[in-house]
Amino acid sequence: MIAVFDVPRDRALIDPWKFWMDEHIEATGKVPPGNEPWNITWMEKERPVKDDLRLKPDSYMSFSLPVEQLVDKLLNENEVLVFIKGSRTDPKCPQSYRVLKILYEQMVDYETIDVFDEVYNRGVRKALKAYSDWPTFPQVFLRGNFSGGADELDKMADKGELYELFKK
Repeated sequence: MIAVFDVPRDRALIDPWKFWMDEHIEATGKVPPGNEPWNITWMEKERPVKDDLRLKPDSYMSFSLPVEQLVDKLLNENEVLVFIKGSRTDPKCPQSYRVLKILYEQMVDYETIDVFDEVYNRGVRKALKAYSDWPTFPQVFLRGNFSGGADELDKMADKGELYELFKK
């Protein structure tokens, strides 16, 4: 018999696993095979960390297009694009961190743009607020469509919509 499971949130896996482990240890006095601390078979492999996208390649260059057209171009080129406060490796607000965590947990491939980076992304914060008609960051775009911020992405993940959208 083969079972297929959706990717659940952490608690949905951890609680039943702990219960099963406790039962097995109580019955046999041993940790179940494959669950020993030294066994890394089931551990998540590290994923490489991508760099944040930049609207212009060098700080001394000027934009080749208006910011709005650059945003359009990026949305067409990237399936998931997230405009965050800070960088992928150093988010500067709790909501940006939440969005990155949700996308990571759901194993979604995504690109980020730091709206605080005025050297490479000058004007993107102001332009994006008008573009999306959304006053706050982070802003998440899925397949070119504005999907909201951290709360909206969290709801999508909880309902399984995010997983369904990007399952392979």
